[in-house]
Amino acid sequence: MIARRKFTLLRRRDDFRSHFTVIDIGTEFVKALVVKREEGKGIVIGVGKVRQSLSDMQAGAVADIQGVIDNCDRALTEAEDMCGAIPGQAVMGIAGEQVRGFSTTMTMPRPQPQARITQAEIATALQAVQRRAMKEAVRQMSSELGVDEVHVRLVHSSITAVHIDGYAVTNPLDFQGQVLEVSVFNTFAPLPHIGALQTIAQELDLELVATVAEPYALTRGCATEDVYEFGGIFVDIGGGTTDIAVVRRGIEAIRMFALGGRAFTKRLAGEMGMSLEEAERYKLAHAEGRLPAEQAAMAHEALEPTAEVLAQGIALSLEDLAGSDPLPPAVYLGGGGAALPEVAEQLAALRWTETLPMPRQPSIRVLGPDDVQGIHDATGLLVGSQDVTPMGLAYHAVSLEDDADQPLGGLMRRVMKAMRV
Repeated sequence: MIARRKFTLLRRRDDFRSHFTVIDIGTEFVKALVVKREEGKGIVIGVGKVRQSLSDMQAGAVADIQGVIDNCDRALTEAEDMCGAIPGQAVMGIAGEQVRGFSTTMTMPRPQPQARITQAEIATALQAVQRRAMKEAVRQMSSELGVDEVHVRLVHSSITAVHIDGYAVTNPLDFQGQVLEVSVFNTFAPLPHIGALQTIAQELDLELVATVAEPYALTRGCATEDVYEFGGIFVDIGGGTTDIAVVRRGIEAIRMFALGGRAFTKRLAGEMGMSLEEAERYKLAHAEGRLPAEQAAMAHEALEPTAEVLAQGIALSLEDLAGSDPLPPAVYLGGGGAALPEVAEQLAALRWTETLPMPRQPSIRVLGPDDVQGIHDATGLLVGSQDVTPMGLAYHAVSLEDDADQPLGGLMRRVMKAMRV
């Protein structure tokens, strides 16, 4: 099957620039989208979805490369057959409890404040930021995994803020000032994790133009100007992990832990004497409100304890991420697990202000496809909270060209190349 895709791909090189593929490798499903770029936006013209086996993924990370390759190939073929286009370029999402994302700020005093800031000064600041971020990523992962040294790889970087003497600028070149401050958001993953995704892309004959942390993509795709102004907390509840992103003056940090929709399925199966397949269908019917009242009540009783544990896990993660600044009182839920009513109920029941630096009880909202900016679904198949994450990846892919055109985009790429990160 893969050989057929390669042969057909070679005949359709014109689709490289106008089309791209999004691959969301989740614990429960591989989701593939074929997206067409059009006037700075993305139009989804093909959708594929294939269920993973239990042994393919563990805690959001690839556990069986060949099994995942086969599932990706089937999902890609399904999406490509729907629209008759086979792009070669691809954007992949990365998740898993070992993925770390955080913002790092470097403050550099300037000995000659009257002199104009040069590209060399900016490059020096960016290099210093990236070195500090890499050391912190290695320290965090080594501590959590209990090993002396972890081989960490940078997944992606984004400049989030630049200030000169406290004055925010988009391009510091030629400004004057005493202190240059640069903030960069980086995502890191262990080498085996990112290497598995690169192997999958190579075996599928895809040009992997970007690998991006899924909570980052979800947040970027759904965060409005108001969210960037007032802040927000984005929670992506996938099959094997729950991913959290905090927005305060830009995307500040992401954190993941190994509890997701599969735990709800197992709980239902155990409580109601079902097979995992039966429990999954029952869970989805409950999330979509299709169960009779008596069965819905039974599902609620079975799922409520797991939802409570999930809510407590989110609160603990936020306690770790909060630092000394207040957390924004707005929570946005995405992913398949967000569709379960028990999740929002348990989050609403938490006493947020007693345990977290939050000014008031937060609003909680479940995201849908319409919340993703700049992406239109022409297939009509993307309908629920489980589809928000792949659409967020599509938004990130559409934005790559705009990011490259930003004043510091090219300089950042050169810095990364020089550092061989």
